[in-house]
Amino acid sequence: MMQESTTITFQDAETSEEAVAIVRYNQKNVAICLSHKSDGDMEVVMAKADAQKLIEALKKAVTEG
Repeated sequence: MMQESTTITFQDAETSEEAVAIVRYNQKNVAICLSHKSDGDMEVVMAKADAQKLIEALKKAVTEG
């Protein structure tokens, strides 16, 4: 069973639609769901090692962008 960590609401910078990011986790995996309020959603589940790579990529994009 996964536990919900965080839900973040934001405005999509390209479409101006209301959007949400939901992060869930268990001992082995991390799940990320991205969704527009008016459209469906997509959830991916990855190993924690892959989630760490994603964190590093996001940090780089935020600090260098």
